[in-house]
Amino acid sequence: MTQPQRPDLTKDVAPASASPGLSGSARSVLASDAEREAMVERLREATAEGRLTLEELAERSEAAYLARTREELASVGEDLPHVTAPATAGSGQRSFRALFGDLVHHSPALDHGIEATAVLGDLTLDLCSSPAPPTGELTIEAKALVGDVHLLLPEGVRVEMNCSKVFGDLRDLTRAHSGPESVTPLIRVTGSAVFGDIIVAHPSSDRRSYWQKWLDERRGRA
Repeated sequence: MTQPQRPDLTKDVAPASASPGLSGSARSVLASDAEREAMVERLREATAEGRLTLEELAERSEAAYLARTREELASVGEDLPHVTAPATAGSGQRSFRALFGDLVHHSPALDHGIEATAVLGDLTLDLCSSPAPPTGELTIEAKALVGDVHLLLPEGVRVEMNCSKVFGDLRDLTRAHSGPESVTPLIRVTGSAVFGDIIVAHPSSDRRSYWQKWLDERRGRA
């Protein structure tokens, strides 16, 4: 699946005619909360068609929340078509198991949630480039039995952990999101840690800063 190109940070700000539907005066008009919410809904619709990854949904929702003007807000979704078709149902929950050894998996599908089990081994799931679930929410059932489950999530998601532990540990190392809960992708982690650990974290780099940098540079050239 070909993902949409992110904006070129070195490109000059386009003239008014480059943003369909925005007149010269509208480009400098401050965006309203309702307009930001409409853009986030558009992002969710595009996500339901598989156009955005989980990370991109989080990034663009953040950018919509940060946008000050209608021009900046329109730029967040300028490469996305208006979506009218509903999402196609997936095949069901995906299961990943590390049994008596270690397993690392990148970009699994998230349509109907994930079951992650580690028994006498370590399981690492990197979800940063996974296609975002159509609803913007994901449930992960994690079981760490004398082993560890590591979940790598993109910046900008909100995490709820509701797991039990018996001589194990539960660690949420993600950084707090800065957007409102209503527009922030939600990851629910359930399950249990028995003589093992369930760890949720971000990758080492802060990739969400890309959109903040892009907006700052556009404002600097205005």
